[in-house]
Amino acid sequence: MAMSNSILLSLFFISSAALADVQGCSCLRFTYPSFDITNKDDFSFSPGSAIANGSLQITSNTGNLSNQSGRVVYARETLKLWNRKDAALTSFRTEFVLNILPQNGAGEGMAFILTNNSSLPSDSSGQWLGVCNNQTDGAPTNRIVAVEFDTCKSSKDDLDSNHVGLDLNSIKSDKQYPLSNLSIILSSGSDVFVSIKYNSTRHVFLVSIIQYNTTGNGGHTWRETWLVDLSQHLRDEIYLGFAGSTGDYTELNQIKSWNFTTIDDDAVVETRHVRKVFLSLVTLILFPICWFLVLLMRRRVKQQTRLAYCNLEKMIDAHGPIRFKIKELKHATANFSPHRKLGRGGGGTVYLGYLNRLNMEVAVKRVSANNSSSRGEKEFVAEVNTIGKLSHRNLVKLVGLCHEGGELLLVYDYFPMGSLDKHLFSHATVCTSSSDTSTPELTWERRYRIICGVASALDYLHHGSSKRILHRDVKASNVMLDEEYNARLGDFGLARVIQIDGVTHHSTQAVAGTRGYMAHESFFTGHASLDTDVYAFGVFVMEVISGKSPSRSMLYDREELYIVDWTWRHYSEGKVLETADAVLGVVYNEAQMDCTVRLALACCHPNPRERPSMRTAVQVLIGGMPAPDPPFEKPTFVWPLSGKQQEIELRHVGVLFTGQLSFCSKTSTSLTGR
Repeated sequence: MAMSNSILLSLFFISSAALADVQGCSCLRFTYPSFDITNKDDFSFSPGSAIANGSLQITSNTGNLSNQSGRVVYARETLKLWNRKDAALTSFRTEFVLNILPQNGAGEGMAFILTNNSSLPSDSSGQWLGVCNNQTDGAPTNRIVAVEFDTCKSSKDDLDSNHVGLDLNSIKSDKQYPLSNLSIILSSGSDVFVSIKYNSTRHVFLVSIIQYNTTGNGGHTWRETWLVDLSQHLRDEIYLGFAGSTGDYTELNQIKSWNFTTIDDDAVVETRHVRKVFLSLVTLILFPICWFLVLLMRRRVKQQTRLAYCNLEKMIDAHGPIRFKIKELKHATANFSPHRKLGRGGGGTVYLGYLNRLNMEVAVKRVSANNSSSRGEKEFVAEVNTIGKLSHRNLVKLVGLCHEGGELLLVYDYFPMGSLDKHLFSHATVCTSSSDTSTPELTWERRYRIICGVASALDYLHHGSSKRILHRDVKASNVMLDEEYNARLGDFGLARVIQIDGVTHHSTQAVAGTRGYMAHESFFTGHASLDTDVYAFGVFVMEVISGKSPSRSMLYDREELYIVDWTWRHYSEGKVLETADAVLGVVYNEAQMDCTVRLALACCHPNPRERPSMRTAVQVLIGGMPAPDPPFEKPTFVWPLSGKQQEIELRHVGVLFTGQLSFCSKTSTSLTGR
């Protein structure tokens, strides 16, 4: 890896020098592929700055590293703002490799500077980056233009703790851009290649950043143009260099190589003209050969794409979420970078993205390529048509969608806290104060709020929305949490509309649900109903209370029991409170715990007709109705054979069953109203 980086770096500077020769550079040029003690006289160092480990150490790399600031300035010659030959502003380009290595965290950052004042301002550590201080911030007399690489959000004006910005006489950036959404991490300790080009004719800064993967295979890039007239901020004699600082958290701010050259604009124009002529000749030669093939291929691709788009668009409600282009979502997720992956499920992979036009972070679900096209499209359409027009505080919001180029993509609100199961089964604890180290992350109050939120969401789907909707996959991994631990029910890939204007619709043959959450009757009837959603909610409540997975058995008096039977056994023996998650200790509301366990058991009654509705469940949770009294002994599951239709139905399924049930194989499902 070190050798490949070295070769890459050599090629980088050789190509830069060659380009400078072609462009006829004048006035100022230097190249440092690396730094050693022989280069010491070429630079001016502030106290603490030095050359060490083959790099310019902008801030101290020895002793006390906290709350330091520093500057390193090229001392052999200054840059002339005005080109003497034609009395125009000077154009230039510079490339350097920076490396920010955290020591006890990351902070504060560094900057490439052009300034008329080479000395380091006093008290310029922390958020000031060695650019200015509290007294001089924003003063025109600073005479400084800086491209900052900020690694700490130390002021309200900073976007985040990992961004690049343009500073004009102030540390408050005139322009700034977050880099995390592109998987570029400035303080990762890896090399970051930076290219800055200034076009004096158009007054444009072109800034490019590349950070290569640690494996050496590819990398992540960012590129932006900023308008700035240097003559409005700088005088003729300009010092070039770098500034940086640390705060309570420290890092090594290092420049490993540096190349700079001024550019003759006339030569640039001439070079571009030669290149355009050459490319035009090549195009004219290849055009007759390629034109017919390209035209034919484009026509076929357009026809196939248009047909697929129209077929899918017919199945999606005309009015709903935003339609995104695939190009925009690829840019938002850094081309679905593995570093942006949030999670993976049966339906697809979810990536973190940043949408520029909405100025927000989002979760982008990419439907699995190995999911059959028919099934994948059905789940995609189901999710769009069910959740697209829903509005409830406890439902994940669908922002938009994309079906283009063979991709099926759904865009949701992003919740940094992630899904409930990650918190429920991690058993990690956080401190609410410096003296308390025993408070669990999921306190009883938070768990109860989550249960109430999911109940409210299901009540809305079953009884509150204009269309009666079954979720069919209620479980902890499909519940997202916001910063205040409010629940957001999501993942509607299995959801189905079952009633519109009183008419029942049967529309699916897909296997529905997750093992451990599925009601007994669904294995025999092949039907999903409101009752099966209620059953899954009951299992979910037991999961949140106990912190135990419904897919795994537990020992009770040397007997292997799954979560419903395990909870019912505790209830029948008067040990309801012992179902509480061990991490809670005894810190919970006993009355709420007893009420919630009783409700969960009622929801998981083997007879679906004995289960409460979600509206009743909400009333119980908010105290509007008393807690149910389920039987102390779990009733035996006997499917009620009442009527000729059910006999035909069971004969079609091919099973006649009485007695208790743990798990059976999944069957195809259709839908029925309650």
